[in-house]
Amino acid sequence: MRYAIVILMSVLALASADTILSRVNDALDAGDISPDEAVMLLHNSLYDLDMIPIEYTDNTISVPCGMSTMDRITVLLEDCTAPIREEMLDLARPEVGSPEYLYDTPGGNFKIHWTDTGINATSLAWVETCAEGLDYAWEQEVNVLEWDAPPSDLGIGGDDRLDVYMINIEGGVIGWCTSAGNPPDPTTPEADYASHIALDADESWGEVQIQSTCAHEFQHAIQNGYEAAEPSWFKENCATWMEYKVGYDTYAAYLHGGDNCLRRPWYDIRSMDEGLYEYGCTPWPMYMQYRCGGQEAVRMVWENCAAVQGANMLDALNTTAEYYGLSFLDWLAEYDAWRWFTGHNASDHYYPLEECSLWTPGPYTFAYHTISSLPASGDEGVYPPEVYGLHWIKVDVTSYQKWIEFAFNGRDNFQWHVGVIQSADDGRTAFQYHTVDNTSATLDLAADAEGWDEVIFYVQPIFQTTLTMTYEFDITEMTGIEGTEGAAELFTVTPSANPIISGQSILLDIPTSGFTTLNVFDITGRMVQNIYTGDMQAGQNTLAWDAGALSAGTYFLRLSGIGGGASVQVVLSN
Repeated sequence: MRYAIVILMSVLALASADTILSRVNDALDAGDISPDEAVMLLHNSLYDLDMIPIEYTDNTISVPCGMSTMDRITVLLEDCTAPIREEMLDLARPEVGSPEYLYDTPGGNFKIHWTDTGINATSLAWVETCAEGLDYAWEQEVNVLEWDAPPSDLGIGGDDRLDVYMINIEGGVIGWCTSAGNPPDPTTPEADYASHIALDADESWGEVQIQSTCAHEFQHAIQNGYEAAEPSWFKENCATWMEYKVGYDTYAAYLHGGDNCLRRPWYDIRSMDEGLYEYGCTPWPMYMQYRCGGQEAVRMVWENCAAVQGANMLDALNTTAEYYGLSFLDWLAEYDAWRWFTGHNASDHYYPLEECSLWTPGPYTFAYHTISSLPASGDEGVYPPEVYGLHWIKVDVTSYQKWIEFAFNGRDNFQWHVGVIQSADDGRTAFQYHTVDNTSATLDLAADAEGWDEVIFYVQPIFQTTLTMTYEFDITEMTGIEGTEGAAELFTVTPSANPIISGQSILLDIPTSGFTTLNVFDITGRMVQNIYTGDMQAGQNTLAWDAGALSAGTYFLRLSGIGGGASVQVVLSN
């Protein structure tokens, strides 16, 4: 990491809460305000909180990026009256005040507009700090990671450089990026737009926070260059992930508390304005990166967005997953298991990201879904899973070293994912998942508990609906495995010897033919070798492991295939 971790105390102490944006959206949906009023409220949430009635601000949480607010203003302008529309477009590019100074960053790609007087006053030193962060963001995101540079604004801000405005931003917002008032890219037929950025003139944020914000907001400018119409939830997922990719660990603050994909797993992954949920979903693009062998998978999602005019995020995700031999729903089901091994669950287990143990406390299970004795039964409880959300149901099986059965009965006529994760203290893990698409939405899933310490079942609705997704389950010990649908579909990865030496074989058992990877990770969670990537036949497969330059020591072998995966700890000897 480029800098030491910065934890925002407001995030650490956060409970689920509203944002100004969510309250304005709720009021608009209820018919309490007009689009004109909504736009003015959202504009003032960035520029002048004193102009907003207290019912929109009291006990709300601060959102660090104003991009979603700017995107919402842009969408609402279509329904506004002509005077408001014209006023907002005139205000799209901020005025820093007089005198206005222009600072071209040393890297040559940004023009910073700033002043040293009035409400937007800042210092040249702060401008230079921002310039360093902006140039670093361009170097890493465009030159190193090879994302497309955002298109030119055709000289609107004075020349073709990307304009950055240093202004006083209200409400705890550190920066924002918008395509509003900018031209489309004349070289493409899609809705690819130029952008401009605003950064807070307040120097109290400090170097780390403002420079990670530069990386975050510049990623939004890149996204708008691919397809500005895509939804804000994935824009924020990726922009916060990009902070991690270019070397900042500020992203981790959103995984320590509040609303995130670990503590609120029942939320739809597309959720916006649920606390800071969209910022606490960095594991989603991280999963894509590690599952597919590189950050190119995340970039490809945006390239597929750009290939079709207008918002098509789910289609772009599916097209990208299909390129890697999977589907969006396969990705989603694997992601459900992948993020289980974080926080406190990361101890003594493999997980392909060394910082995951810092994401404490980690995945959340309801008390009524935390089971220590069998038989047991239950249902969705107080917070049913939303579409693409899930529940983990954890079973301590140390006293039940037999097959156990999970009898699932979901809301009829809807599709569900039902999966099982097996975990042992020696670092072994395995998971499998099934798609339930029968009209009764039922599945009897068996899991072998022998040799495992925990078995975690998970359920996830995957059909678009506004109905409450109810389900029931029963978990029992079994004397046999007849009549179950999941019993035979086990993934295993077994070294022919342990300790093992380079050149010896690894035995793989996969139930379904298709795209398969076998990777090697060190004890920090860093991927150090890819043994196999490609299609593999169902059944038993044998691979020779040429360890190459790897030194002797402890490693994890991670198998991922269609419908599940497994991992095992192995000692490599000389």
